[in-house]
Amino acid sequence: MTGISIAIRSVQLGASLVLAGCFIFLLLVARPAFQHAKAEGLLAFACFDARVLRIAGWSLLLLLITGLFGLWVQLALVTGLPLWQALSPDTLWSLLLSTQYGRVWIVRLSLMGLLGGILWLHGQERDGKDWWALRLEVVGLAVSILGAQAWMGHSAAGEGMTFVYQVLVDSLHLLASGIWLGSLPLLALLLFWMQRSDDPGADQVAAEATRRFSRLGVASMSLLILSGLATAWELVGTIPALIGTTYGRLLMLKVSLLLPLLALAALNLLRDKPHLVHLTAAPERMDTRLVLRRLRRNVLGELTLGGLILLVVGALSIMPPAVHEQPDWPFAWRLSWEATKDVPGVRTSLAIGMQVSMFGGFVALIALITRVRRWPWVIAAGVIAVGVGFWLWLPKLTIDAYPTTYVRSTVPYNALSIAHGLQLYSDHCAVCHGEEGYGDGPAASGLRPRPADLTGKHTADHTAGDIFWWLTHGKPGTAMPGFQDRLSEEERWDLINVVRILSASEQARPLGSNIAANLRVAAPDFAYPTPLGDMRALKDFRGHASVLLVFFTHPDSLARLAQLRDLYPRLRQFGAEILALSLGEDDARDDRVGRLRLPYTVVTDGWLEVAETYTFFRRSLNAETSPGDDAPLRHLELLIDRQGYLRGRWSPHEETGWARSERLMGVLEQLQNEKLDAPPPDLHVH
Repeated sequence: MTGISIAIRSVQLGASLVLAGCFIFLLLVARPAFQHAKAEGLLAFACFDARVLRIAGWSLLLLLITGLFGLWVQLALVTGLPLWQALSPDTLWSLLLSTQYGRVWIVRLSLMGLLGGILWLHGQERDGKDWWALRLEVVGLAVSILGAQAWMGHSAAGEGMTFVYQVLVDSLHLLASGIWLGSLPLLALLLFWMQRSDDPGADQVAAEATRRFSRLGVASMSLLILSGLATAWELVGTIPALIGTTYGRLLMLKVSLLLPLLALAALNLLRDKPHLVHLTAAPERMDTRLVLRRLRRNVLGELTLGGLILLVVGALSIMPPAVHEQPDWPFAWRLSWEATKDVPGVRTSLAIGMQVSMFGGFVALIALITRVRRWPWVIAAGVIAVGVGFWLWLPKLTIDAYPTTYVRSTVPYNALSIAHGLQLYSDHCAVCHGEEGYGDGPAASGLRPRPADLTGKHTADHTAGDIFWWLTHGKPGTAMPGFQDRLSEEERWDLINVVRILSASEQARPLGSNIAANLRVAAPDFAYPTPLGDMRALKDFRGHASVLLVFFTHPDSLARLAQLRDLYPRLRQFGAEILALSLGEDDARDDRVGRLRLPYTVVTDGWLEVAETYTFFRRSLNAETSPGDDAPLRHLELLIDRQGYLRGRWSPHEETGWARSERLMGVLEQLQNEKLDAPPPDLHVH
């Protein structure tokens, strides 16, 4: 079924391109070219016009047949039934009326019907106005049929402005393809016709058509490349996704076919077209025919490569975009500046290597522009210098990589995952890495090398996929075993979330009651029920409100909860919200808390996982004001900004701080006026 879908989509796209390209070529290239010829040339144009309309008619018929068959195949794919069982009235109407594919299919079928009806009127034009009216109508319908295809592809999966942007870019990409690739068969036909023609004006028609098509081709190729890059950025996004997914590799195959196609087009533009135009000024019949033959051969080569590209595009259209797939990294190495910048000699090698490469590139460019004596040798020397520069710095940035290096977590960074991972960590990891992740577990002293400090900065130098690979297969050269047989994939991602919070809690030690602009720690997400019974999550406040998390106990926190109750209207003026979470099972439901009539949300369900997660952030750099890990935590307040970053911390151990309402209001005002210059933290570790 996959092969049939690829073939149908490829033929559909090719027929749509030719249908649009026929009339674009006719109006912008062929008619002006024939107008440069004599009366016989104009008569020949009438014959060429009729030939183009026949080609358009056959393209429309092919598009209709493949459209009907494609609908049948889509029915089979949607229902999961064989072709001969999928076709039923109920499933057909459901597909046509309830899906984006079906609605666009109806629109395209309607446009095809209108176009077929107009083509039926061919030959009834009374004058030039009728001719132009008919051709403009058909070119508009053909372009609309082509552009509607963008609403059936990956671009139509977006939402809001993203949807509009992606569909617009994809439509422009299709239009550029129709102008260039769709017109190539007509150019080949015209060159073949002029080559065999005895009309003395045939050479001038061919030269003028080639000149006009070259201008049109340069514009359409530029639009094609720019729109293609924009689409690739949206659907692929990263180098690992480009290299490590089937979609990305097919896209690279498409580009590898496009490059020789562009080379042939450049050959026509820079060599054969000027030669033909020059010969028509003082025509020599044999030479002109040779140039026409060479031009036509190159155009046929472009058509062949274009057909292969259409097959690749057909395969791409049925695959999920690379941005939604997990990449499988094919190399045993990758480049990382963050992981290697502190290694001795790296910065020096990078500085020297980049200067050598830049100098070599500059020399090669100057030699190419000025064409100095023996310029090919100078260019070769410049290219060698560029290679030497890369050789100096590129290996210095190389570190080990694994097939899962760029795999993204399937488990979000939230309190539920972390709480589950903490139990797994205690059972499988703490004996070596220690309860707090410092690499000081009971078994650590007898291991060589010693277990890694999971709280260190070096942890962030490795991707989540690296750690996932080690958790799965073990780490070579160490005592760390693989847990593939003992832990499920989701449990291994839970452990990675624990590693992330161990590192984050160490990074958060400098947090205090004052806000530091350069200190941002991702706050783990969590879900909670509202008093109305709805489910909300911490991430729901992103973009419009800061959140003050208040972890409380009774009776220690009752006075503070009441104080925050009185301050709540002022907090709301600064775009802040309060979420209160108990640190004990019965604290939230205690009558004394209820009698306070708190206007903000008190989380009563799921508090245990959230408390286990966020108490990692209790420690500060000051041992006197930091509650000990063994001491019971009685009260803690954490401030999360509008983007989801942990930015401040206060506990009653501090003599000053947020206990004074003016200090808390000042911090909230600072956050409200702060420019959002950092992207929100990712909920999935990467």
